[in-house]
This record gives sequence, structure tokens and C-alpha cells, in this order.
Amino acid sequence: MGEPMTVVTVLRPVVPLREVDRRPVAPPEPLVAPVPDAGEPSLFQAGQVRVTRDRLVVGGQSWALRDVLQVETSRRTPKVWPYLLAVGLAGALGLPLLSWLSVSVTALRGAYEAGLVLTALGLFASMAALLVVEDTHYLVLGLPGGARRVFGSHDAQLIARLAGTVRAACQRP
Repeated sequence: MGEPMTVVTVLRPVVPLREVDRRPVAPPEPLVAPVPDAGEPSLFQAGQVRVTRDRLVVGGQSWALRDVLQVETSRRTPKVWPYLLAVGLAGALGLPLLSWLSVSVTALRGAYEAGLVLTALGLFASMAALLVVEDTHYLVLGLPGGARRVFGSHDAQLIARLAGTVRAACQRP
């Protein structure tokens, strides 16, 4: 007989998830430079948004808080029906058509492969889009000229904190 086989098991240390969570994480860099300080103390500042006692600054625009009549938040849910329609069409039409093409004449072999690629692409792209779709939350100011959306974010807590800070700043004497 031949030489006996030796089985070697290599063990590698695995860091438990709890220890990974404890590692310090550097804060993300802001995408837009913070608003320069004009000598007013900030009540709220996050990225391009800044609230002082007298004004709200978003990017390059500024609104005087004395002109704000109402502060609201709104939520916009993106339309998902096109993605659901694509998944439905791929399942209801694409798969039966591919089944028929797979057993039909060999002359249609190229059509089968193209249909398979298109159906898989449409099905999985639509599913991926459904997984990453997010609501957008807005800060809406009631101004003398009408209501206006002044800032939007996918972070609902950021918009809620911003709206609370603007309301509190507007109610100050």
C-alpha cells in the first residue's frame, strides 16, 4: 500500500462580533464643508446645516427665524411599483418564455441565452433596488410666501432634531 494520508486542520482566530463593535471608529468626513462661523453661537450644526438664535443656514441659503411661521417635517416614500412590476413580469412572462425556448428548436439557442441574461438581470436588479430604497425626510418651513422644503435627508432622526431646534429657536423672545 501507499503512504497514509495525513489530514491537517488549520485553525484561524476569529474575532467575535462583539469585539469588532468595541473598536473605535473614526467619524466620517463631512461631504460639504461646515458653514463658516459668523460670530453667532450655533444651536445646531451638522454638515451644511446650521441653526443659530436668529437664522437657519443650509448650504449657501439663509432664512431669518423671525420670518418662520411654522416648522414641519415631511416624508417622501419613493415609488416602488416599477420594481415590483419588473419582478412580476420577469416571473410571469420571462420564466415561462425561457422554459419554452429551452426545449424549442436549436436555431433559437442564441435567443434563449439572451433571454436568460435579460430576465436574470431584470429580476435581480429590481430585487436589489427594492432592498435599498429609502424614504427621504424633509424640513419644511412655513414662510410668508408659502411652505418650502429647505433640507432633506434619509436620516429621520437628524430631521427631527433639526426641526425641534428650529422650533425652539423660533419661540425664543
